[in-house]
Amino acid sequence: MPELADIRLDETFALRRTVLGWDPPQCRIDSDDAAHLAFVDEGTPVAVVSHAHWPCPDEPGVSARYFWAMAVDAARQRHGLGRMLLDELARRSRIEGEQLLWADARDSAVEFYLRIGARQSPTPPEIDEITGMVDYRIIFEL
Repeated sequence: MPELADIRLDETFALRRTVLGWDPPQCRIDSDDAAHLAFVDEGTPVAVVSHAHWPCPDEPGVSARYFWAMAVDAARQRHGLGRMLLDELARRSRIEGEQLLWADARDSAVEFYLRIGARQSPTPPEIDEITGMVDYRIIFEL
């Protein structure tokens, strides 16, 4: 089983590029305030998610954590790593006093998030300016 670890931004790039097709792999919200959680196997990240304290536009005034660039190596998908990453992120968010965990999810990931307990925002989907993909806002209540 891969080990859970906090990693540097640059350590997320290879998996982001492979799974998400991001080139360049860094995006506008990869700031110094961001953190990056991963499952690492033999020194290589096989599942990653980036996150930061960031208010949800649907719930102004509610303490929230935004996550993005979640990617799981294709050979490791459907083995629970994505869910375990989000479970750990939710645990950490609760410790920080945050009440929501949210993301702008690509179309292909929405069903996964809904299956594990997210709700979809009534906010209409938007085209992501970086990826060009349609994004749907999903929200987890903590």
